[in-house]
Amino acid sequence: MKRYYSPSLDRGVLDAEQSHHCAQVMRQGVGELFAVFDGQGIEAKARITEISRDEVKFQILAKAASTKATHPVWLAQALTKPKSMDLILQKATELGVSELAPLQSDHSIAQIDEEKAEAKVEKWQKLTIEAAKQCGQNWLPVVHAPRSPKDFVAAIPRGAVKLIASLQPEAQPLKTALREQLKNLKIGTPIVVMIGPEGDFTPAEIGMARAAGFIPVSLGKIILRAETAAFFVLSAIAYELMDDTL
Repeated sequence: MKRYYSPSLDRGVLDAEQSHHCAQVMRQGVGELFAVFDGQGIEAKARITEISRDEVKFQILAKAASTKATHPVWLAQALTKPKSMDLILQKATELGVSELAPLQSDHSIAQIDEEKAEAKVEKWQKLTIEAAKQCGQNWLPVVHAPRSPKDFVAAIPRGAVKLIASLQPEAQPLKTALREQLKNLKIGTPIVVMIGPEGDFTPAEIGMARAAGFIPVSLGKIILRAETAAFFVLSAIAYELMDDTL
């Protein structure tokens, strides 16, 4: 069944962009059925009742709620080149990440100034919507504006599990750290992961994160690209939490 996004299901109207996708791209007509989700865990089966130039109106036939993740996962990803950053956000959405925090690391090749940040976040939000539409994910992640690692670390709630991918020789294997940190974890406790850019975080940024309680974790002997590192860590967490409905 074709699937669309509407943040307010009770209005019974798709916005202009989703309406265009429905009526013009997918060529759906009055009386046809589709699925629509609100990004907050609710999906509905709906029937098209009216189509105009910029709107598709629908009637909800049934609703279902998706279970929220027992442990929200936050991905703090240092900015990478635009295409790989887009890919990271798409795959993170598929893997059920709750919050996406782009970081302006000193080693990031891409840098986003304040004037362009709002437009960039809007683009990223659209990417997460499209990813959720395609994969059946009913929870959309919160996409934050880019900020420094220092500002991000200062905003993390107390008690969160904090991991940072690291190339340092003393870093724990990811498997070991996850098994240890996830034991007897209280429901609702965030799992926060920091992933560096090409070339990793600077020593000062790593030191700052460690001082704030982040545990350095190794992703193996091979040095992974930033996007591969993000997929690897998120997939490992998803596996460990599989019985907890991530």
